[in-house]
This record gives sequence, structure tokens and C-alpha cells, in this order.
Amino acid sequence: MDVGGTSSRALLLDASGRRSGYGHAAGGNPAAHGNAAAVANIGLALGSALRGTDPALVAGAVVGLAGSGALERPVFDRMWAATGLRVAPRLVGDLGIAFAAGTAEPHGTVLIAGTGAIAARIEDGEPVTVADGLGWLLGDQGSGFWLGRRAARAAARALSRGDAGGTLTGLVMDALLDDAPPRPEATDPETPAPGRAVVGEMGDGAAGEMRALAIRLVVRAQSRPPLELARLAPLVARAAAEGDPVAREIVSTAARLLCETVAEVRPADGTGPIVLAGGVLAGDGPVGAAVRERLGAGAVPAGDGAGAAAWLAGREAFGWDPETAALLHARIVFGR
Repeated sequence: MDVGGTSSRALLLDASGRRSGYGHAAGGNPAAHGNAAAVANIGLALGSALRGTDPALVAGAVVGLAGSGALERPVFDRMWAATGLRVAPRLVGDLGIAFAAGTAEPHGTVLIAGTGAIAARIEDGEPVTVADGLGWLLGDQGSGFWLGRRAARAAARALSRGDAGGTLTGLVMDALLDDAPPRPEATDPETPAPGRAVVGEMGDGAAGEMRALAIRLVVRAQSRPPLELARLAPLVARAAAEGDPVAREIVSTAARLLCETVAEVRPADGTGPIVLAGGVLAGDGPVGAAVRERLGAGAVPAGDGAGAAAWLAGREAFGWDPETAALLHARIVFGR
């Protein structure tokens, strides 16, 4: 299982590495959702994956759980027993799972940048040295929250000084002042974002009105849970793609900070892969691209986290030799 704040996913494999069951449910991070809701969601995903299979036949289980430190184990154990599973699960943090989602190697480095950000040096599949992961108030440099906060601050500062700003300011205004979700999809570049158009219509001498907009934006941002600012992160990517200089500077700074976090835990000899995981680093987004460029050929993307957890469980339960384990890793985690 790969259990995070957004989703809980369970994957069932047979001894040959073939997928035989899958389940998906809402987030199961107990620190984010509370134990009752988190464990219930984990149970839903687990039940779906086991449908049509005798749970007593399951030979091994690994559960990668974000927020595991907040888990009330008796609550989890009651849910687990209710499924009919007889094997005891091995609960691990999300760092080991994220690393295994990128490589079958036992040693290396992992960088996760989603809502938060953390890096770790991995030895024998386990984190031995960790950097950042200190939360939105004290750390998480370069994370989705960090990007969203920088975007909101840039927009507020621009409006406060009577500056209409650029694409990023307009997009942030749309998101925070119109109660509409951010719209990261591409639009006609000749059509300004509605928020940008509003400012553009004010004309000269509208510094007071812009200052009032800045105050409204600040009040709206601060009236919501702080982590909701992470939903502005895709707007930074969109604005950067459209050439907004402020957004591009935010992207560049985020990439630098994330690479500095990696440098804190990377072995001095630079050996082993650097696995990149999390939504900020996924796909062809600008922060991920900038991080990969800075880190070079040693950086590899993470694949399926649930597949990585199932691969770890299968390796332990079935005793796959290293060659077989490597072949199955490519198949299970990356679908190769």
C-alpha cells in the first residue's frame, strides 16, 4: 500500500509479480485526516484490492504510510484484522517507498516535493539521514506550499505598490478573489486572465484601488488553512510557461532550494541514484525540469508508489533473487 494525504492505494501481486488486485480510496494520512477517517480509507482501498481473493493466502504486506508517527496502532490493527488478513504488515514511512518507486538499488538518495518537501539518504532501503521535511511553517523549501505562498505574496506585493503585475498576479487573483479553483490549463495568450483584466481596466491613478485589492487578497489567503496555498503551485508553472518573469524566478529559486536540500544528504562520493518523487517534480513541470537539469544524469523519476510497496512485500515474502527482483521492479513499478 502507498498511503498519503490525498489518496490510499493498495496493490496485490502474485508470486510471479502479476497484478491481481487493486484498490483506491481517499487519503489515509492520520496526521492530516485523524485516525478514524484515515484508517477507514485505508480499509476501503485494502478491501477493494482483496476482492475475489482469500486474504489468508496473502504472504507479505508492506504499507508505506505518510504521517505514520500520528497513527494509533490499535485502530489500524483492528481494521487490518477485520479484512481477514493473517500476515502482519510492515509499516514504513513514505521515504523508503518513494525511493523504491524509482530504483531497485538499495542505496542512494530520494527527494520528495509535493505539498511539503524532504530529502533522505537511503541505505539498505531505509532512510539514514534526512533533510528538511520540517513543515510549512519552518521548512518545506521549494514545495507546493512554498510555491503557492510565494505566488500569493508576489501578487499581494505587486498590487500593494500599485503595480498591475503580470500573468501570475492575475491568476492568483482569480484563485483567491473569485472562489474559483485555479485553472492551470493553457488559454489563448491574447486573452488575459480575468483578474489581470480587472486590474487593467482600472487605468492610471488606481493605486488606491489596487491597494484595496491587495488587502482583500491577503485577507482571503489568511482566512483559509495555510496548506491550501499549495493549490496555487500549478499557477506558477502556467505563468512561467507563458513567460512571466516573477513566476520564472520563483521556479528557479524553488529548484535551487530543493537541490540544496539534496546536497545535505547526498553521499560525498555522489554514488547511487537520486529518485525524484511528488507532484512538484513529476512530469514535465518547470520545477522538476530545473531540478533534473541541476542534478544531472543521476536523477531518476519515481514510478508507482503502490507498485513499489508491493514489490518490497513480494521480495520479502517470495525471496526473489537480485536479478529477478530487478526485472520485476521494472515491470511492477514502471510497467515495462
